[in-house]
Amino acid sequence: MGATRARRRRILAAAALTATSYALALPALAQSDSTVELIVPRGRPLRVALATDTTVKKVGQTVTGTLVEPVYAYDRIVLPAGTTVEGRITKLDNPSKLNRAQTMGSGDFSPHHIVELRFEAVIRDGERVPIDTIAKNETVHPTRQVAKDAPADPNPGVVARAKQEVKAEAAAAIDSAKHQAAGALSAVKDPGRMHRLKEWAVSKSPYHPQVLRQGTVYDAELQAPITFGAATTLPTAPDGTLPAPASILHAQLATALDSATTPRGTRLEAVVSEPVFAEDGRLILPEGSRLTGEVTFAQPAKKFHRNGQLRFLFERVELPSQESMQMLASLHAIDVSGDDHVMLDDEGGAAMQNSKTRFVEPALALLALRGSMNQGEGGERFAGGESGVRATSASGGGGNYLARGVGGVIGFGLIGAGLSQVSRPLGIAFGVLGAARSVYKNILGKGQELRFHADTPIQLQLAPGPQSAQ
Repeated sequence: MGATRARRRRILAAAALTATSYALALPALAQSDSTVELIVPRGRPLRVALATDTTVKKVGQTVTGTLVEPVYAYDRIVLPAGTTVEGRITKLDNPSKLNRAQTMGSGDFSPHHIVELRFEAVIRDGERVPIDTIAKNETVHPTRQVAKDAPADPNPGVVARAKQEVKAEAAAAIDSAKHQAAGALSAVKDPGRMHRLKEWAVSKSPYHPQVLRQGTVYDAELQAPITFGAATTLPTAPDGTLPAPASILHAQLATALDSATTPRGTRLEAVVSEPVFAEDGRLILPEGSRLTGEVTFAQPAKKFHRNGQLRFLFERVELPSQESMQMLASLHAIDVSGDDHVMLDDEGGAAMQNSKTRFVEPALALLALRGSMNQGEGGERFAGGESGVRATSASGGGGNYLARGVGGVIGFGLIGAGLSQVSRPLGIAFGVLGAARSVYKNILGKGQELRFHADTPIQLQLAPGPQSAQ
């Protein structure tokens, strides 16, 4: 009897202990379900713009920059735009012999080292936080190109009116994205026209120091993750919820694209760089969600300065803890160098647009060559001789010097401008060189290939109609 009572007491004690342990475990479990570690993973790029001009002198030289775009971890910002970033020059490599020969052939005998930058710390809340990065994808004169709006149909049918209504509902989101596009690079103080003119004049001199220009943007790729501790997660939308039609997503390409080597049908990926929320504030797509799609059109560059083109479409999205879902999105905006003249059409296709001023240099070169070759009274008309004004021998000689100087600059930089004044044959030779080079480069030669490196920031616009989450 006593043994039976003792056995019952042991069973009751064990049950009480189990119930207590379960009760204590519930808060911990709930806390585990509602918290997340804020980690910026290895391989994620930080967009850093140089804060000042830096003359390259030696390895170990310090550089300072600022974050162009905020850095997100899961559902929140961990490093805001404008955060100060500290780094240094870690390596100076010599360029290839071919590259060196090309620059010297243009009259430039300056050093053109291949500079390796590493950004090693960010200033967060007044404290220096160490990071380990390598700077890649140098972008001079950065800008954000936004797709053109589709032309309106003057006589829309029922379907067209429905599409216009959907677009009207999404207009606020698109306008907001355009404002963000205009302000996203506000941390970059891009030099004005006079500053660029000075840069051009310095670049034409036979020797000038190598300078990392203010506003140049780099992708500082993390070599080790950054941890910002645990945080309570925001409420999430039900599984299968997609962003509203025609809304804008911020992402970064994970696949490099090249109009010369990327054929149609190539699979590509991108990573969501900014979390997407529903109207009620619940999280739909956390930072780090992956987008997959394919290249739908690719055309390489051709002769007579016909440039490369690309078009791609994203078809599915994959969240960290869910299966992939169908979600159609096309290119809406992309961050590129303003010198590349990239243009986007209303369907998200991208192409290199020829500069409107590309005929100026060939025209000047040909006029300079003509002025250099003509001599004698009335024969030297640098402007083409259409005015009908005859020049005197004195004014003609001055015009000849001017023509030879212009031809020398185009042919061999400032060295050519000086040497072209030594003798008329030498001036004509530089004029021929400059005219041939500029005509081939701007008119007859192959156009530019369209290239988007991995980590390129993009904005995607979802299809205007409803999409099924499959």
